[in-house]
Amino acid sequence: MRKLLSKLRTLEKQRKIKLTNCSISSKASLHEPCNLAEVSVDDYTYISPNSKISRTTIKKFCSIGPDLRCGWGLHPIHGISTAPMFYSTGKQNGTTLVKANKFEERKQIIIGNDVFIGMNVIILDGVTIGDGAVIGAGAVVSKDIPPYAVAVGIPIRVIKYRFSPDIIEQLLEVQWWNQDESVLQKVAEYCFDIESFLHEMKKVKVNA
Repeated sequence: MRKLLSKLRTLEKQRKIKLTNCSISSKASLHEPCNLAEVSVDDYTYISPNSKISRTTIKKFCSIGPDLRCGWGLHPIHGISTAPMFYSTGKQNGTTLVKANKFEERKQIIIGNDVFIGMNVIILDGVTIGDGAVIGAGAVVSKDIPPYAVAVGIPIRVIKYRFSPDIIEQLLEVQWWNQDESVLQKVAEYCFDIESFLHEMKKVKVNA
């Protein structure tokens, strides 16, 4: 009976988490339901429920809020028509008049390390979000976001940076997300004391 219940729960979870050609770290967490296609998710990143993500690289320690929509194609507006049958072989409406694609409809999205994304965010194809950036709830990310920027709104705009340029430069140099467990312990110890953390990192570098 227990084995049957376990199998039923596994089947139910498989229905709620749909993965197509994905690479998911064993240290990442996906919260159901979600739908991922051609997505890589690295260590210690979590994705909240109701997210639909495609053609995206998500690096380490990211916090993804619910209802993310990410990577669902580009649509040209500079042609005679916006209907894909005139420029795409994809037959989105059931037919096409072209033998070769005339427009790049899909571009890879990159979400850097330690990125926080609020709920109900849309990220357009081809966008790169830098390490440590914060994306406010409800934003439409239509352009690249620099590292450690705080960006909000429709259209997206950077309203501030989390730290001074000097601190950002040091954090990007340290790349704590790529370090070993001892450095991660330092992140926990000095989580809200960044100057002490960077001071400790200088010691680590000297002793390396």
